[in-house]
Amino acid sequence: MGRGGGSHGGGGHSGGQSFGGRSGGGFSGGGPGGPGPGGPHFGGPHFGGPHFGGPRGRWGGPVFHWGFPGWGGPGRRGGTGCFSLIVLLIVVIGLFNQLHPGSGTSQDAEIAVSRTERTPVSGTISYADWYLDELGFIDHDTDLTDGLKYFYSQTGIQPYVVLLQYDPSVWTDGKWNEAAAEEYLAQMYHETFSDNGHLILAYFACENDSEDMDGTFYLYYGSAAYSIMDDEAETIFWSYFDRNYNNLDLSIAEFMGQTFRQTADNIMHISTGRNDSNTFVTISVVFAVVCVIVIIAGIIVFAKMNRKEDV
Repeated sequence: MGRGGGSHGGGGHSGGQSFGGRSGGGFSGGGPGGPGPGGPHFGGPHFGGPHFGGPRGRWGGPVFHWGFPGWGGPGRRGGTGCFSLIVLLIVVIGLFNQLHPGSGTSQDAEIAVSRTERTPVSGTISYADWYLDELGFIDHDTDLTDGLKYFYSQTGIQPYVVLLQYDPSVWTDGKWNEAAAEEYLAQMYHETFSDNGHLILAYFACENDSEDMDGTFYLYYGSAAYSIMDDEAETIFWSYFDRNYNNLDLSIAEFMGQTFRQTADNIMHISTGRNDSNTFVTISVVFAVVCVIVIIAGIIVFAKMNRKEDV
């Protein structure tokens, strides 16, 4: 099978992530992530961190004071015209949101969109189990396995999630021992799988751990899987993982399953500059339509006013 220890190309690629507990959020350090993304900042330096997922101040937008005759300006009643304008703006905003449903969200703006074309891995031999839970943290397994199966269907890589009890051999004097953890996972991979198209997401519980999960997460995959889980893909994975990990509305099973599903949708989707061009064209068209409608409405209002003055 050509299994080697550690880095991609020889038989495995790995990266560890350590957190400050789900209830506390943020980080508690973490070891370097091997040859590629990793370390305490989710898939590479300057990525992720405590600033993810926090509440953002609301932007109230500019305030326009309309003084146009017939549109509710000072000294004129014009209520009907002003109401029509408000309705028009609501319709335009609704149209724009339908065309770009994700344009107003701030969460996904924190996560890069893959621009790499990837071909699903072929020939991966399915393993019967999707996870190993020594900690008893998984309540509803389908919340996890549905996401893992979806990732497999899109990438050809079968994920395997393992939640491991505290092992003093990977915690030297309370400190994370990455070499020992990688050796452990290399042996697990060799004994469990017969090809290089699998991925292990392992959680090594620390001493006196709880469902806050203060231990360390670690990715380990075969060389074939690395054709999909390259540096960009791993960065995207840890970005979603960070966001979902800190979302306490999600159970442990849900946040991991959702991370795999979102990652698959992102890394197997090709984003090009054409999307930006299409967005610009759409905005320009909508703006032009608004201008034309406002001009026509203004002409109609003036025409009505002139007829009243003539009478």
